[in-house]
Amino acid sequence: MADEEGDEIESSGGGSVVKLAAVGLVGFLLGGGAGFGGSMMLAGEPECDEVAEEGEGEEGEEVAERAVHSLDSFTVNLRGTGGGRVLRMVVQVEVESDQVALVEEQTPLLRDAVLTLASDYTYADLEGLDGKMRFRDELMSRLNGALATPSVRRVYFTQFVVQ
Repeated sequence: MADEEGDEIESSGGGSVVKLAAVGLVGFLLGGGAGFGGSMMLAGEPECDEVAEEGEGEEGEEVAERAVHSLDSFTVNLRGTGGGRVLRMVVQVEVESDQVALVEEQTPLLRDAVLTLASDYTYADLEGLDGKMRFRDELMSRLNGALATPSVRRVYFTQFVVQ
């Protein structure tokens, strides 16, 4: 009976080393993850309403500071679907900071240009990345054509759903 108790004591001693190593590894991983997450949170993210691009361009010209203006959300029936397909999107435009007031004044005109263009597209036209890029390029051209001074530098879709 004494031999049986001795065997049990010897076999249980080796398992505690494995448990201790596992607990140490888990603690190390949790600490590393918390440290990485904390450093990412403290680093901060750039403000999305203004994009500062100051400095000199490739050809020595000054690059102006730019701002992003929201044209809000749109819900449009797509052409040729008999009312079955709808495009829902949120459009934002990047303009030079000195043009923000002009763009804000012309927002109804710009929204009309977006609605008119989008309603002329079909589901097949918007399918895939190429379709969305083609729509974005044509939209930027249409928006700049609607303004007295072409001010739109980029068009962003922050939401784009076809149902």
